[in-house]
Amino acid sequence: MACAETVGRWLTEIVTTAPVDPPDETPAETTTETTTGTSASGDAGGNERRRRQWWVAAIVAGAVLLVLLVCSGIALVGAGVRHAVRSAEDHDRDNQRVRAACVELERRLNRLAPPGSTRDQKSRAAAIRAENAAVRPYQDELDADSDRGWRDRWAGQWRQLVDARGAYADALDRAAAGGEPAFYLPPQTNEGRSVAERLERGPDECAASVRRLAAPDL
Repeated sequence: MACAETVGRWLTEIVTTAPVDPPDETPAETTTETTTGTSASGDAGGNERRRRQWWVAAIVAGAVLLVLLVCSGIALVGAGVRHAVRSAEDHDRDNQRVRAACVELERRLNRLAPPGSTRDQKSRAAAIRAENAAVRPYQDELDADSDRGWRDRWAGQWRQLVDARGAYADALDRAAAGGEPAFYLPPQTNEGRSVAERLERGPDECAASVRRLAAPDL
């Protein structure tokens, strides 16, 4: 809207300041005496007027093009700024939601008996599965996060941790039934680094829960 008003104002200024042909002040009584000269000067005057008209038209077209380019640039910059602001606001909201979910996760875990407090392998397996169930709402919160990218890797590492704990619980059940001894295999990233250590670098509110979940065999 502001650009349209600017275009209109510029066009008005250009048109009102454009050169205007002076009035013909040739006395009427001399026209019959200089017919040939008047015809020649009339042609020259007409050419001059046409040149001026083309010049004014060119100025107007150039001004319109310039204003439209400026307006387009302003609109693009404004759209980029608005997008950046919205992205920053979404990122902040996502971080706050994830931190709050970490606090809720720790509360759920604190209501449960840790696997290390159990007396036998089957009880330890049940305690591990109960903790994994307490993690699922937190995982759902990560999956609902609008800030993708690195957060996808974060959610994937949480899945690795929960899956490794589930595999250990299954191994405990088999061991309790007379199978081979069960061992917990801590998950690793593709680079061979500890998933638990990576998760501990996340929100401070999740650090205590990660440390507890990373040691189901203790």
